[in-house]
Amino acid sequence: MATAARPRRRLLLSGGTIGFGFGAVVDVVIFHLTLQAHHLFSGFYDPSSVDGLRTNVMFDGLFIAGMLAIMIVGFGLLWRLANGTGRRYSTTYLVGSILLGMGAFNVIDGILSHYVLDLHNVVHGTETWNPHWLAVSVLLLALGTGILVLADSHTAS
Repeated sequence: MATAARPRRRLLLSGGTIGFGFGAVVDVVIFHLTLQAHHLFSGFYDPSSVDGLRTNVMFDGLFIAGMLAIMIVGFGLLWRLANGTGRRYSTTYLVGSILLGMGAFNVIDGILSHYVLDLHNVVHGTETWNPHWLAVSVLLLALGTGILVLADSHTAS
C-alpha cells in the first residue's frame, strides 16, 4: 500500500508545483499586463507615472520569469515520475493537483501581497476586490481537493 501512495504523492507534488507557477503566470498576464489592474509593487511605485510603470513592469517580468522556472521544475518532476516507467497516471489526479497549486499560489499571494506586505491590491487604489480574490482562491483549493478526492475514489473502486 505504501508503494502505491508514493507515486501519487509525487504526482501531487509535480502537479502542485506546475499549478503554483501557472497560477502566478495567469495572474501576471491577466491582471498585471492585460488589464493593468495592479503590478507587483504598485503599492510602492505608482504605476500612473512613467518611471513607476517602468519599474513595476520590470519587476512583473522578473516575477513571471521566476514563476516560469517553478513551472519548469514541476514539469521536470512530472517527466521524471513518468519517464520510462510504462505506468499510466491519472490525468484527473494531475488536474486536481494543478488546481490545488493554483489555489495555493492565490491564497499566499492574497494574504501576503494584499494584506501582510501591502505590495498591491487586486485593483490599484482600492481594497474592495481583495476579499473576492481570496474567495476565488479558496474555491480553487476546494475544486482541486474535490477533484483529488474524486480521482482517489475511482482508483479505490
